[in-house]
Amino acid sequence: MSISHQNSQPKSIALVANQNEIFYRLRMPWIQVLKENGFNVFAIVPSGNWNDRIEAGGAKHIEWKLSRSDRNPFSEIVTIFRLTKILRQIKPDVVQNFHTKPNIYAPIAAKLAGIQLSISTVTGLGYTFVDRRGLGAKLGKILNLSMYSLSNRVAGEVAFQNPDDMRLLRKYFGLSNSKGRLITGGSGVDVTEYQPNTRNSPQSIEIRRSLGIPQDAFVALFVGRLQLDKGLIEFVEAARIIKQKRKDIVFVVVGAPDPGNKRSVKTSMLKQWKSEGNVIFTGRREDVPHLMAMSNTITTPTFYREGIPRTLLEAAATGLPLVGTNMPGVREVIRHEENGLLIPTRDSKALADAVETLANDPIKSKSYGAASLSRAINEFNHRKVIGEYITMYKELWNRI
Repeated sequence: MSISHQNSQPKSIALVANQNEIFYRLRMPWIQVLKENGFNVFAIVPSGNWNDRIEAGGAKHIEWKLSRSDRNPFSEIVTIFRLTKILRQIKPDVVQNFHTKPNIYAPIAAKLAGIQLSISTVTGLGYTFVDRRGLGAKLGKILNLSMYSLSNRVAGEVAFQNPDDMRLLRKYFGLSNSKGRLITGGSGVDVTEYQPNTRNSPQSIEIRRSLGIPQDAFVALFVGRLQLDKGLIEFVEAARIIKQKRKDIVFVVVGAPDPGNKRSVKTSMLKQWKSEGNVIFTGRREDVPHLMAMSNTITTPTFYREGIPRTLLEAAATGLPLVGTNMPGVREVIRHEENGLLIPTRDSKALADAVETLANDPIKSKSYGAASLSRAINEFNHRKVIGEYITMYKELWNRI
């Protein structure tokens, strides 16, 4: 142990991520809490529309040129060396990275740059580890596991948002038994940004009116990027099932396609869904907390392996009953028949039945919503989550 680090703490940290907007959406509360705890914060993330707001939030933005979808080995090696150069220039005490490519690239770059402490947060294992058949799927999984094995070996610590991801990497030798720490609550949620129990407020009433939703309708909401592996086909089919027998349940999708993702909903499919009229598509919105406030439940029919779905944390902070698939991450937030309902993956009828169950039982819905809010306040609060990371930084720093 280095004497210079005993009973001290790191003073600077670089947060490394792969998307400009997602960084802004998820990491600004981190920047605030880190600065309150004396850290100088760097935001290493591809450039985008949110640069100024990231800097206004207190972090120094540094552009890292990165392609989320590129698989060319040469260009990916160049990407690692770009990050190495950045880290050599700014010399942070800690490198903290999020998402798949940064999880794999940042520990290697930190090692090459001579950074003493790097920490990876596995925010889900993604589409590669979805249960799929075929040689391509098998080879992709083997390649990712080998890369995780290398990167996790050189990382100072690897944090997980759900235990399933940690067990899977351990089982297939992507993570040694000496590393791996579970920090529940995902990226955390600022509960003060949400408005529980305001479904009948003037603002909620006006949002319903603007979307053509009857004030007494039961609203099932989907929020997120329009990707097929998020369960959008199942959501639309569930709406079709419900619409055939009743008009008092309305399905709403908030979000836009993600052109950089090959599993994004095609324009032609989206156009077809809109023409059918079973779902209200709002497109991209900046008032998600208000849209959640006017809703009766949120559904997450994903079969994509996420760490902890952010939308479920936000819905919990809004005091909503939750519906989601029995997937890693989802079941960390939804306790079946306590604060929501867990359903099988790729099962439109089960989704329709769960929504209808909540619509038919206001007392159950209210009870589930209250349990969600309690969990958001006591378990998912961003200050609690980030506080656990800061404790980890100090602990690991004093081991160096």
